[in-house]
Amino acid sequence: MRSKIISFFMAATMLMASAASAGDYAFRLFNDANGYVIDGFYTFENGRWSDNWLDYQVGSGDSVSMDWYSDEGACVVPFRASWVDYGAEDFSIDWCQNVENIYMEDVGFTWN
Repeated sequence: MRSKIISFFMAATMLMASAASAGDYAFRLFNDANGYVIDGFYTFENGRWSDNWLDYQVGSGDSVSMDWYSDEGACVVPFRASWVDYGAEDFSIDWCQNVENIYMEDVGFTWN
């Protein structure tokens, strides 16, 4: 009986530890490009593009906090950014690499 109780507490402790370390893909999107306005941010999962994650446009020099509210699924998820009067381009990031900030540059994106 004692070994069952110890096993139960060990399992409960491991579950609490994994829940405490589980996070989500929260990041800040910065528009560091000159003269471009971001009007769309989409992710590609399950064979289709998501709805636009942005509620408003992100002008040059501005930023916005974003959060997937989950850390489940593939680490490398393509994303598509679109700009006013420009169109859209596709990129990929390994979200499991603790991405905290994404920077739109004059050409492409960088992240850390």
